[in-house]
Amino acid sequence: MSRLTMNPRSALHALKPYGQGTVEVESLLSYFCRLAVSHSVSTLTLSRSIAQRFSREISPDYDWHERKISGCGDSALTWSAALSALTSVEGLDRLTFLPWSEAIAQNGLSLVSKGQFCPDCLADDVTHGRTPYFRLAWESAEVSVCTKHGNRLSQRCSCCQRENIRHSAAYVVPGWCTHCGEFLGQKPELVTTEAIDAAALWKARQVGELLAFQFTLNDVPRRSDMLLCIKELITEMDGGQSSAFARRIGIAKSTIHHWFKDNGTPTLSVTLKIAAHCGVGLTDLLTGNLNKWTAPTIERQQVLLLQHPTAAWHPTPRTIDWNEIEKQLQTFLLLPTPISVLEAARRLNLEARQLYLRANRTTRQLGERWKTYLSRRYAATVVRAWPYLESACREIWSEGKTVTRREIVARVPADILSPVAHLLDVLKEVQTHLHNVGCIETAIPATSA
Repeated sequence: MSRLTMNPRSALHALKPYGQGTVEVESLLSYFCRLAVSHSVSTLTLSRSIAQRFSREISPDYDWHERKISGCGDSALTWSAALSALTSVEGLDRLTFLPWSEAIAQNGLSLVSKGQFCPDCLADDVTHGRTPYFRLAWESAEVSVCTKHGNRLSQRCSCCQRENIRHSAAYVVPGWCTHCGEFLGQKPELVTTEAIDAAALWKARQVGELLAFQFTLNDVPRRSDMLLCIKELITEMDGGQSSAFARRIGIAKSTIHHWFKDNGTPTLSVTLKIAAHCGVGLTDLLTGNLNKWTAPTIERQQVLLLQHPTAAWHPTPRTIDWNEIEKQLQTFLLLPTPISVLEAARRLNLEARQLYLRANRTTRQLGERWKTYLSRRYAATVVRAWPYLESACREIWSEGKTVTRREIVARVPADILSPVAHLLDVLKEVQTHLHNVGCIETAIPATSA
């Protein structure tokens, strides 16, 4: 196996994400913008290029800045997998909320639309010699303050006073206004002394801790574990009465019924409310960990041993052993006939996007081997068809006709001709060859008629 096949070159620069494993982890949206700057192209051009490479997963008219590529839905999975495949950087799904996709409702993760930022954080990036970048925590609508500097996040440029200037443009340089081009880390001339709400600061800290913790996850937190945790909280806090618990956190009783009976999943906003009222950390709640939790002593109610109806059965999410997956991928590399990444994913009962995110190098080796195989197979079909095409061209010219697809199809057997892709291009090569060896004075261009 060639050295190139052992470690295929990435199509895009292998940029290292910032802040991995910390509350200041970079968002996938920021990573994508920095990647466009690294290649000196617009974000629009880069998004179209990605769309062409993954046409089955991303449509060419994809407007990247209007999609939630840092969220926990399908767009986030598609984009993180595509960028991992093209940059060779594994785990780019950790720059999104995807690790919590089982525990947070996909339509319940509200992301800001206009793009917010902390000017002091961007200024710190420049001071410490880093390229300014957007934090993943800033993407959440539940986060409105910076826990590091204790100030409110901004959506407005301090120079031109316009909003929606962080990333919604064809050309984006993270940290600079997309309208006037000024640095977003500058402080406004009139600094407000508005007090920061303690609740807003608590929510920002909880989300930040959640994002830092997700880099230690081996498996996706399960919805079932979180619901068992909520059921225990209902039992301990309100004696198993869902209606009382619903009133406690300020939601409808039917919402809790939807979680346990109708396969529903709480939103991030609601889980933050539960965490706040029950005195449990957001990370512990979403991972179903109450080992260190004790119920608040204020207004503690007697625990009633009530009979609870059996909860509806939900399929247990699959636990993936990536070491075993890697061994099977290595086995696929040794097959006499190469297989595609899509076929490998089908055999492993996974998505190709997951393979690019967790077994990037071996997956790209499979892809390179498959492309080489297709290229050789196509070359063999052309070599096989070449004598037939030469003979057909000579015969057509001898009759004073123009070489067209229709004339070729009438003279070349179907089993010889059908495997040849780009037939018109091959016919032009055949005619050029015949002209060079002196069979005719002027090669006649092939037409599609």
